[in-house]
Amino acid sequence: MNEPKDIEYKNTFYIQLLSKALPTIAIIAGLAILSLWVTPRFRDALWLSWSILLFAVIKTYFIVRLSFDQLMKIIGQSHLLSHILILFGLLITLIIFSFALDFTSLQFFDTKNFKVSSEEGMSGFKIFYEHLYFSTITFSSIGYGDIVPTSVLSKALVMLEVGLRFFVLVFGIANINQIRINENK
Repeated sequence: MNEPKDIEYKNTFYIQLLSKALPTIAIIAGLAILSLWVTPRFRDALWLSWSILLFAVIKTYFIVRLSFDQLMKIIGQSHLLSHILILFGLLITLIIFSFALDFTSLQFFDTKNFKVSSEEGMSGFKIFYEHLYFSTITFSSIGYGDIVPTSVLSKALVMLEVGLRFFVLVFGIANINQIRINENK
């Protein structure tokens, strides 16, 4: 079996994907920690809330880079539909969780960033769950309207998530003709 096709038949694909995804996951986690625990402590510095948007733009860059790198490698070496689906599952999960953390950070920073139809005094986990739901609904472009971004900053984050979703879907569709559906050899 030659080296380029190694990715197709062994666990090499999973090792390679994990090694490429770990730096992106670490960056998302690090920026989430900054957004969730550091930024809200400085509520007097309103300009600091914009760092959440800056962090989201940085995370978006790394997610897009991971998409390009890995998809081109899979198409060049594997062509397997299962590998493409795993990559897109990982990307979608990263996007939804990343933006849910950003939305939660904004909610912690100032409750006026989102109009949420829920009870007062929610726990941090419940707030995160509400924004995970909102991020999932936003990614799927359903938009029920029970959670509404109200500030310029929250609307910018929503637009960034929608733009990233559009990129992932268009990029995947544009490369679909290079995927081999018949995995039997």
